[in-house]
Amino acid sequence: MANYVLTLALKTELWQEHILEKRLNIARMIYNSCLSEILKRHRKMINSSEYKEISNLDKKEQSKRYKELDKKYLISKFELNKYVKPMTQKFKKNIGSQMGQELAERAFATYEKFKYGKAKKVYFKSYGNFYSVREKGNITGLRFFKEDCCISWLG
Repeated sequence: MANYVLTLALKTELWQEHILEKRLNIARMIYNSCLSEILKRHRKMINSSEYKEISNLDKKEQSKRYKELDKKYLISKFELNKYVKPMTQKFKKNIGSQMGQELAERAFATYEKFKYGKAKKVYFKSYGNFYSVREKGNITGLRFFKEDCCISWLG
């Protein structure tokens, strides 16, 4: 899936900035929650006796067993999307379901970098340090109307 980045300077009033800040903060909390949940599952898996026994096996068998453990401990993008669903329902006036799924997938991508050794540790986003959100399409949630040069975020 291709990602396209559109960076726009916004002409906003103070009340609109407050709404944006609130929604970005909710998105940050959902992202951090997803990251925390996937790390809990990862720690639980690593501390299991099954995981410790895998290191003695050959590479093909190891890979197969790691995938089985991922399923057992619910470590997948799909499971994280299930985890995020109640949160997006709670904040449905501010964050759409597709945006929530994108946040979960973003957290999972961060976890995968950590899991496969491309990152030494994962970092949670602190307040005021979450500047971007993604949407799966230009149909729901965050929308850009080219004709009016206008952005709409859930009305």
